[in-house]
Amino acid sequence: MKCRTCGTILSPGALLCGECGTSAIAPRPTLGDTARYDRQALLDAIAGEERRSRGGALVAPAVPGPDATPRSEPETPLPTAAAPETAGLVTEAAAAVPAPAAPATAAPAASRASGSLFSLVFSTGESIRVAGSGLVGRNPAPAAGERVDYLVQIVDPERSVSKTHLEFGVDDGGLWVADRGSSNGTRLEPDRAEPLELRAGERMRVERGTRVGIGDQYFDVH
Repeated sequence: MKCRTCGTILSPGALLCGECGTSAIAPRPTLGDTARYDRQALLDAIAGEERRSRGGALVAPAVPGPDATPRSEPETPLPTAAAPETAGLVTEAAAAVPAPAAPATAAPAASRASGSLFSLVFSTGESIRVAGSGLVGRNPAPAAGERVDYLVQIVDPERSVSKTHLEFGVDDGGLWVADRGSSNGTRLEPDRAEPLELRAGERMRVERGTRVGIGDQYFDVH
């Protein structure tokens, strides 16, 4: 019996080859097993087998030498999932559309004309900044066909303030107020002056710093 790796004559029943150390009963190792076997011995053994199978003609296998540098194959980029054709269109469209601006509160027409803004601070705790027309009362409501910019509802448990007690407006001349036929009347209380009772429907100019009485309540103009 011969070693299938190096061709050495083995004694009957031998498990290993005494020349190359290859197992006598395991399948012949391949060229990739050079970490455990002698590469040249494997090449010679393969060449011997091919020579015997071709009637003695030597056919050298095309095996690269130990110094040969393996040729690197060009890297083929892995296929990637193509983005939908519409993705670019959506992105461009989104970039072309400006972000919506924050909604602006439209000022009443009177404020645009006069540029004035007044603060009304009520004794009941309410306060409001006004630049147009409005109504003040416990439950103010405009008359038929009347349009106002503000409805100022105040809390008055004593009910000294009428439901629609007073109207006001801002124009080029400033702030004016008028009593709407209230039960307990409207009065102006300017600094260092006697209170002035208003007649229903009469418009009176109000300077900043004036206190306006409405029933048992009042508001200060700033």
